[in-house]
Amino acid sequence: MGISAWEKILPNQPFNSDQYIGAAPLEQALYNTILWSSGVGAPEVNFRIEHTDLFTIEEMASNAVALGFLTWLLRLIKARRVLEIGTFVGVSAMYFARSLPPNGRVVTIEKFDHFAEIARRNFAANGLDGKIELHEGDAHEVMSGLKDRGPFDLVFIDGNKERYADYFRLAQSMTSPHGVVAVDDVFFHGDALTDRPSSEKGRGVRDFLELSADSTNWQRILLPLSNGLMLMFNNGN
Repeated sequence: MGISAWEKILPNQPFNSDQYIGAAPLEQALYNTILWSSGVGAPEVNFRIEHTDLFTIEEMASNAVALGFLTWLLRLIKARRVLEIGTFVGVSAMYFARSLPPNGRVVTIEKFDHFAEIARRNFAANGLDGKIELHEGDAHEVMSGLKDRGPFDLVFIDGNKERYADYFRLAQSMTSPHGVVAVDDVFFHGDALTDRPSSEKGRGVRDFLELSADSTNWQRILLPLSNGLMLMFNNGN
C-alpha cells in the first residue's frame, strides 16, 4: 500500500521518523539538532533578556528555528530595513537587528506599553537600541505613518491576528521591490485550517490566507514551520 504526500510533510510523521531511537521526545531532538547543526542560538543564548510575568518567551516569541530561518533570509536578500508588527519583549527584533549591516534598521510596533517598556530595556541591554526603532500603538494606525521609513526589505507580521489581512494590504505598498512579507502563526493552533474557524483570531488568519491565495502578483509559500509561516515575495508586478 502506497503512502500519500500529506503523510510525509512533517518530520515527526511515521514515514520520516520511524528510525529514531533517541531517549528524548522526537520533537525535542529535532529542535536541538536544527539549532546545533545550523549554528542558531536560542534566545537566552544569544541575548540578555528581561522577561514579563504575563507570558513566557516560549509562549509568545517566535520560535528560534523560525527566527534562524528569517535571519538567514535577511542576509540572503541583503536586507537593510525591516518592519515588524508585534514586538512583545523584543526577541525577534533583536535577531533581525543583529543580522542587518551596520547601517540597517528595524522598525517595530507594539500595542501594549508593558511589553514595549521591557523591549526597550532589552534593546539597550544588548547594545541594539541604536538599530531598533520602537513605536507604540495600534499597528494598523502606526503603519500608515511609517511609509517614509521605508521601503522595507522584510515586513514581519506577528501582531493582532484579527487584522492580518489589513496588515498585509498596507504592507504591500511599504515593501521594497523584490522584498519579502513574512507572516507568523498562520495555522493559529489549527483553527485557521478549518473552513469555519471557531475563534476571532482564527477567522482573521483564515481571511489573510484567502487573501494570500488571491494575491497572484506575489510569489508565496506557506511552510509547516512551528505554528505556520507564510513567505510572500514581491515579484515587482
